[in-house]
Formats: sequence, structure tokens, C-alpha cells
Amino acid sequence: MKLYFRYLHIFILFFYIHTGLFCQNKAGKNHIQDSTAYYTNEIEKAIAESKLFPDKSYRMFDVSKAYFEKKRDTVHMVYCLLGMSEIQKKKGKFSRSFDHLWQAKYLSDFSKNKAQKVRIRIDLARLYDEFNMNEQSVLHLEESLKIAKEIYVLDSTQVKHLISSYMYMAVRQRKSGNHHKAMQYLDSCFINPSIKLEKSVEMPFWDAERGKIMQELKQYGKAGTYLHLSRKHTLGKQANYRPNISMYLGDLKKDLGQKDSALYFYNESLSLSRDHGFRNDLEAEVLRKIAEVYSMSGEKGLAYDYLVESTRTADRILQAKNQTNSELFQIKDTYLKSISKKDALLEQKNIVIEKNFQIQRRLQIIMGLLILLGIVIFIVVRTRLKLKKTVLRQKEAELHAKLTSERSKNEIELKSKQLTSYALQLIDKDSAIDELLDMLKKEGSPRYKSLFSKYKKGSKDLWNEFNLQFTQVNSAFYDKLKELHPTLSSTEQKHCALIKLNLTTKDMARILNIEPHSVHVSRSRIRKKMGLERSQNLENYISSI
Repeated sequence: MKLYFRYLHIFILFFYIHTGLFCQNKAGKNHIQDSTAYYTNEIEKAIAESKLFPDKSYRMFDVSKAYFEKKRDTVHMVYCLLGMSEIQKKKGKFSRSFDHLWQAKYLSDFSKNKAQKVRIRIDLARLYDEFNMNEQSVLHLEESLKIAKEIYVLDSTQVKHLISSYMYMAVRQRKSGNHHKAMQYLDSCFINPSIKLEKSVEMPFWDAERGKIMQELKQYGKAGTYLHLSRKHTLGKQANYRPNISMYLGDLKKDLGQKDSALYFYNESLSLSRDHGFRNDLEAEVLRKIAEVYSMSGEKGLAYDYLVESTRTADRILQAKNQTNSELFQIKDTYLKSISKKDALLEQKNIVIEKNFQIQRRLQIIMGLLILLGIVIFIVVRTRLKLKKTVLRQKEAELHAKLTSERSKNEIELKSKQLTSYALQLIDKDSAIDELLDMLKKEGSPRYKSLFSKYKKGSKDLWNEFNLQFTQVNSAFYDKLKELHPTLSSTEQKHCALIKLNLTTKDMARILNIEPHSVHVSRSRIRKKMGLERSQNLENYISSI
């Protein structure tokens, strides 16, 4: 029993390990399949296997396209559509081929991959050529040539697309019978002497086309040289135009009357078309040409059989093409409607984007104006604050000056009053001395003469003492007075100083030790020198100085 449980335990453990590894492998596989590198590799495999396994390759392209569609990878989506279109074309399903190409064209119009645009237009031109729609074919080839030239101008090493465009334009012109133009386009493939054509596109294609043109121009020698050279370089190679080379050689041999050689090359072309799946659309044409060769040889039975087979093949292809034409109109109509809807949606989106852009622009302008307004307000407020501070400082300075002036004025007035008081005290004192001297004189006192002499000397010093005090109080008075009235004498200046203190004539006479009459005479002289009118008051004028 224990052994049974042990084996059961080992089995369960093995199951869990195995299951875990399986899940890890599955997760790893899913992770690999969910990568761009994986699907890019799938596209390359599909391209390589498209000739041998067209259905498998088509599915690989389709799955890869779905992946890149989710990733919104337009370039890889176009590669897938081009591959799918080529497979459908080889299978004779032209409508599906057109459908894929138009989808690819629509997508490429919104991408910057110019190389894809060239290839799409060339493939469209070749498809239109199958239905003898020459005008549309030439239109697409001209567009491809224009884009290829733009690529070459940007990068002179990118010549592949330009040469391909020249090649297919040459084919188109040759089929239209314009052999001269066809040759010009072929010669244009050699854009400059340094370009080697085989590095860009296959040289045999160029040789085959040149040989076909020479054959149609009856230059059989040159035609044979180019065509055999082209055939030699394509033997054993998977070249799509191999059946064409053999058919061109058959045409050459038929024109030269070499019937057996013509049949050989026609059968080779037919075999290549049937065995390798190349250019099935050539089959009816080759069968018809074989019938012509047998008819020329007198083998009417074989000629008839090949002609019938050619007719059946042509009818089958024509039926397919007619059906394709019908489908093409429907597909193209659907395609155009789809484009119209997408264009309408794009237009609406563009309108919305434009409106949003206008709104953003208006918001930016409003924000800019608001910021500018804010800056202006800030500058105005700051300027006002500065002005207020300046005005406030001015007012403070004026107030300070006013206070200082008033203080000075008050101090001067106070000192002037003190000076006047002092002068009056001196006068009173001097009057008292005069009275005492008069009393001594009347009494006949012997000390009268000595005291009188002493008093006279004191009277002389009275003015000097007074003038010193006055100058300390009114320091700038004399300077201003001399500046305004330089003709005034020193005595008259003394009179002006006493007038400024508002002293009476008697007090002035007492201080100056002169008669009152002399004071009046001096005042009259001062008025004349100052040039005062009768209406002007001398005391007020001197007080203003």
C-alpha cells in the first residue's frame, strides 16, 4: 500500500512538472508570436515560398497583416498587401489582386515610404495592362517615375526604383508601338556611367526588351544577340519573365522562317507557363503562335488543334477577365466610397483639430494678454508705490524744512526780542546815567567831569556791543543788504539794522548817540538810495530782507 502511494506521488509530481513546462513553452511561444520580429520573419518566409506554396504564403501574409494592423504599422501592412496581390494575380484572380493593391495604395498615401509608392503604382500599371487599359497604365507609370526621381534626387545611390519605372515605361511604349520612346526609356536605365544595371535590376529583362524591340523593327541580328543573352542569364532561375524570353525567341525564329526553332522556343515558353506557374496569361497567345507555325508548315490538323486549344484558353481567360472587370467596377466603387467616407472622417477630424488649434491659439493669446496685463498692473502699482514714497519723502523733507525754517525763524524772533530787550535795557541804563550826571552837574559836584568823561567813553562802546549781538542773530542781513544796495554807507547800514528791530527814532538816536532829527534825515537818504516809492513802507521792506 505504501509503495502504491509512493508511485502515485511520483506520478503527480511528474504531471505537475510536465504541465508547468508545457505552459512555459506555450507562453514562450505566444510571446515569440506576439513580436514584430516574428511577423517580419513570417513575411520574408511568405515571399520566399509564394511560388511553391501560394495558398500557405497568402495565409501567412494575411495573419501578419492582421498583427501589423493592430500595431498600426502601415509599412508592414503594405508589404503584406503587395504579397497577397501578387499571389492572387498569379492565380488569375485579378479582382482580388486589384483590391489588395488599392488598399495598399490608400495606406501608402499616408506614409512616407516612397519606395512602396513606386512599387504599388508599377503593379497597378501592370494589372491595367492585362486589361488593355493603356491610359490608366501609363498614368500610374508616370506617377511611379515621378516618385522614383524624387527618391533619386534625395539619395543618388537609390536607383533601383527609378530603373524599374523606366523599364516598365519602356514595355508600355513598346506595346503601344512607340519603339523610339521605348528605346529612350531603356537607355535612361543607365542614369550615369558608374551604374551597373545588374546591381539594380536583372540585366536579362533589359536585354529581352531590347531584343523584342529589335525583332519588331526587323533588326534580327541584334534581336538574336540580345534575346539569346537574356535566355542564357535566366536558365535555371526563377524569373517571372522567362516565358516571355522564350516566346520572343519563337517570334524571332518564325520571322526568320526557322519553324523548328520557333516551335522549340514556343513549347519552352508553354512548358514554363504550365509547369512553373509563370505568366498563365501568355498560354493562349503561345498556343495561337504554335498554330500559326504548323499552318505555315502545312500541318493543318495540328494547327487546328492548337488553335482550338488557344481559343478555349483565351475564352477561359477572357471570361475570367470579364468577370474581373465586372467585379472591378464594384470593388472600385466600394473602394471610392470607402475613401470618400475616410476622407469625410479625416475632414471632420481636421475641422476638429483646426477648431482645437484655434481655441488653443485664443487661449494662448488670452494667457499672453493676462500675463501682459499682470505685468502692466505690477509696473503701475510699483510705480505708484514709488511715487507715493517719493511724494511722502518730499512732504517729509518739506515739513522738515518748514519746521526747521519755523524753528530758525522763531529762534531769530526770540533772539531779536532778546536783542531789542537788551537794547532797551541799555537805553534805560544810559538814560539813568544821564539823569545822574545832570543832578551832579546842578549840585556842582567835583566828580562830575570825571564821571562825564567815563560815560562818554561807555556810550561809544554801546554801539559796538549792540552790533556784535545783532550780527550773531542776523548773520546774513548785512551781506544781503550790501548785495541789494551797495551804495549804502556803514552808518546807514547801522540805521537799517535798528529799523529791522522796530526801535523808535528816540531809541535809535540814543543808541547811535545822535539827535532824533539826524535819524529822520538818515531815513530819508536810505529811502532814496533804495529807490522806494512813497507808498512803500521802509520798515516793512527792511524787515523782509
